[in-house]
Amino acid sequence: MARSSVRSNKGIQLIIGILILFHAIGVGIMLLYPEGAKLSYLNLILAAFLLFLSEKNYIRTAGTFVIILAGGFLVEYIGVHTGLLFGNYEYGAALGPKIGEIPLVIGVNWFCIVVASSALLYSFRINIVLKAILAGALCTGMDFLIEPVAIKLDFWDWENGVIPIWNYVCWFGFSTFFSFIYYSLGKSRNKPAQALYFIWVLFFSILNFAL
Repeated sequence: MARSSVRSNKGIQLIIGILILFHAIGVGIMLLYPEGAKLSYLNLILAAFLLFLSEKNYIRTAGTFVIILAGGFLVEYIGVHTGLLFGNYEYGAALGPKIGEIPLVIGVNWFCIVVASSALLYSFRINIVLKAILAGALCTGMDFLIEPVAIKLDFWDWENGVIPIWNYVCWFGFSTFFSFIYYSLGKSRNKPAQALYFIWVLFFSILNFAL
């Protein structure tokens, strides 16, 4: 049976090309007009939609999406309102509309990072728990790269401007759990997700250097 156009080689190349194009535009906007960072949530939504389209089983991936979306929002809500998770921080204005001081798009951010990190390990023939732990480490590494840019562009801010180690501990724990969910429900050889991880490494590396 022929694959759908979305998962054909041309479809995959098109999706990766769109991801590269929009992130290249994003770099230009953020460097020339930092206020343009307030459009970042639209780029996140687009990336999540394209990653979803690139999955093999839409029904199972929808379940994964809902769990990560809701779970990501919940842990961020607890974190902001109690300081028990991640540390003492608050969100700025650059990630779009909020509910309860939490950007609606934050769960989408968790989904993109978890799927991109997990997809890199798709071919690893190892225990699912170990694979989820490694994916959690990749997610945490991505957060480490994002943090300085996020502070500069008003995505979020930390008390006294200090990023606590506890933030990375929580990121590792929750992203490992979400990665386990992804491997259990929705995994496939998602090449655009694999590409997105490296696109983000380059994207945030450039911004870290230039801002």
